[in-house]
Amino acid sequence: MNKKYNITILWGTDGFGKWLCEYILKEFSEYVRITITGRNQWKWKKITQELLEKYLQPSSLEKRGDSEVSFSLDNVQAVQDADIVIYSVPIAYTQNIIEETLPYIKAWAVVADVTSIKKFPSKTMQTRDDIIVIPTHPMFGPYIQSIAGQAFVLTPEQSIQETKEYKFLYNYLKNQKARVIESTPEYHDKMMAVVQGLTHLNMFVVGETMKRLGFNIADSMDFISPIYKLMISSVGRYLWQNPALYADIQMYNDEVLEVHEKFLDTAKNFHRSVQDKDSEKFCQDIMHARDFLGVEHCQEGQEYTDKVIYLLGKQIDILKQNIGQQIKLKNIYSGEIIEGDLHEYKNWKIFFSSGEVYRIDQYEVIEI
Repeated sequence: MNKKYNITILWGTDGFGKWLCEYILKEFSEYVRITITGRNQWKWKKITQELLEKYLQPSSLEKRGDSEVSFSLDNVQAVQDADIVIYSVPIAYTQNIIEETLPYIKAWAVVADVTSIKKFPSKTMQTRDDIIVIPTHPMFGPYIQSIAGQAFVLTPEQSIQETKEYKFLYNYLKNQKARVIESTPEYHDKMMAVVQGLTHLNMFVVGETMKRLGFNIADSMDFISPIYKLMISSVGRYLWQNPALYADIQMYNDEVLEVHEKFLDTAKNFHRSVQDKDSEKFCQDIMHARDFLGVEHCQEGQEYTDKVIYLLGKQIDILKQNIGQQIKLKNIYSGEIIEGDLHEYKNWKIFFSSGEVYRIDQYEVIEI
């Protein structure tokens, strides 16, 4: 890079847009000026100050009259001088905002979106043939520290894959050890209807069923098995996050409803087998599904979950064997180190003699 690039991130004050802004500054601060748009000026002032303090040298800011991170309430104005435009917009608003701003983007700018659905954003952006359209789906949330091992789905048209801009992005992601998947928008959405649509639906149905049963989660901890802990933790993970995002993923992917119908029909099928006490059919259906997935995949699933259980169990064993001893914990999110005398371990919680309580979900035992 030998020039200063103007990058506009539409709706960059929240979630993935904010993460993206931070990541670009961390990696390319000396080469970029970033404009983020949003609907809350107070929020951007707070975020902008955080970004400037974290990723830009105060001395360099004093020498330059222009700010490296700016904000706009006007999406159209924000894209007009941009070399790179990134739509980090809630799925429900994506179509309208692309249509609103696309005519004002300068020729040969790079234009990308980071939505979980690719067909309709791709089609809309590709109505301009004088821009470089790179539809993208980063398949992770805005909490990671590194993109190594993370999946990026790229769904550009064939001609775009030959451009220097696309090759730069592709090679950069590869060099950062990310998993790059090239696909078509159609195939991507078909895959996501199962990978996201089916998985999320299953988690929400389990959570809502427990609510309707009046099931006491806290009491169930006394009966817990490691696999149940993994399952209930997965349900909790999805319920904890933004429900509007999951609603959009379900409702704007036109491949999802067919998956829903299969899911409901299959659930009824197993229900009828139980109702009729038809053990033979129940078992046959399980074995048919196992044969379809393949012995190798099923064995991998067994081994993967065994390893998760083993690693968690090893941490628990260390705690139980060192009651009364001083231990050191590390927060897996912030890296914060906690020291104290271990008083008790019970129901996935670590109790210090000082009265402080920590959840094993958040901490790793690093020293005894």
